[in-house]
Amino acid sequence: MTYVNTDTAAATVAIVKAAITDALPLFQLVNGLSHYYLDDPKAQLPDWLGDTLTEAAFTARIADPSYINFVCKFKDEASGTDVIQGYISIKDQCHVYHLFVADQFQSKGIAKQLWNHASALMESKSFTVRSSLYAVPVYKHFGFIEAGEVGCKDGVSFMPMKLSIEV
Repeated sequence: MTYVNTDTAAATVAIVKAAITDALPLFQLVNGLSHYYLDDPKAQLPDWLGDTLTEAAFTARIADPSYINFVCKFKDEASGTDVIQGYISIKDQCHVYHLFVADQFQSKGIAKQLWNHASALMESKSFTVRSSLYAVPVYKHFGFIEAGEVGCKDGVSFMPMKLSIEV
């Protein structure tokens, strides 16, 4: 697949299984997006959530066989390093645990590409997610429907959602 970046130069983009070496950039990516899932964007993460978003927690999830983790990345030609544009983690083949896309790559179809790639590999065709309120339209675009009332815990609001894919 090809992604045209903001400089209009084409870069080869790949969706690959996350590696342990991706834990630090994933920690940085997800924590940098906390303003999208906190009710007060200036608030600190509650401890229960912050504990799940450490570099060690990402390392543990990547190593845990009950999670399937993919990243969308490209090689930055200037620095020679991989740049992670987005990340998806699915727990137990049926629960979207994380789906994040870096700010500068949002609205370019990366979340959809990650979702399509990951969901196609799952045996389950029924999925759940506790979506941030910001991401509800994205999940609705994928076909998810609301599965309850908005919940809130310690300044983090979420919408339970579900999807059943017909086969």
